[in-house]
Amino acid sequence: MDANTMSNTQLRVLSAVGLILVVIAVVAMGKVASLGLLCLVGAIVLDEFIVNFLGGSRRTLSYGIAQVSFVLGFIGINVMQGREPFLAAFNNAGLALDGVLLAFLFVSKSDSKFLATYLKASTFLMGLIFLIPFMNLATLIHPDNWRVLMAALVVLNFSVDTGAWFFGKKFGKRKLWPAVSPKKTVEGFLGGVISSVILTGIFWSMSLELPSFQLLVSFLIIACCSQLGDLVQSKMKRQFNIKDSSNLIPGHGGMYDRVDSLLFVAPLFVFVVRFLV
Repeated sequence: MDANTMSNTQLRVLSAVGLILVVIAVVAMGKVASLGLLCLVGAIVLDEFIVNFLGGSRRTLSYGIAQVSFVLGFIGINVMQGREPFLAAFNNAGLALDGVLLAFLFVSKSDSKFLATYLKASTFLMGLIFLIPFMNLATLIHPDNWRVLMAALVVLNFSVDTGAWFFGKKFGKRKLWPAVSPKKTVEGFLGGVISSVILTGIFWSMSLELPSFQLLVSFLIIACCSQLGDLVQSKMKRQFNIKDSSNLIPGHGGMYDRVDSLLFVAPLFVFVVRFLV
């Protein structure tokens, strides 16, 4: 490994450790601080999407409308945390949004410009659109066992990425979908999904109770969808002709790059918590 590669690896590790420590510190401070961090992350993600994906400007009215609608919507709805119909409505909207994104993945042509054209004309609506997945994450912070639920979602989602990277690197031979993501392999996909289900099942057993068969099947489905979420983002970046959402996090790209698959699976996980936990 050359010096430049080592330096980049060290940078990635240090950035990751720093992010983890910040998240742990905020979670330890409680629900309000955690919701505040989530709102801040959402505003940053929204900024990256509008500016770097859509090529918009922070000085436009549509950018201001998007940010204000997101922040005020997030704060206002979370203040009404006891209003279950609001949270259920956002969960249903999140599932519908995931369905639209999956349709984009499987139906849209790789060189299509329809999505880019439509979203650029609807920049002012981006705040409301991003409010949907972020409110699904916020929903998990309201129950008494919120720390365990959030940790379970993180374990489920990020163990997919880690497992896919490891098994893909060691055993990957057959390409999963070269036109969308040239580096992903079938072996990595399967290894990531299996790793995620096992690790999440172990965490659930240690933190809550022995997971039921239905819950394990749900973990399996969510892990598969996490991989599909990665493919959605890969295809979207290809159509917008960008590699990273920004260079905010040294060695990792932007905030959106770190949470894109988490935003995709959050509505599915919330749905499982609503009906199986």
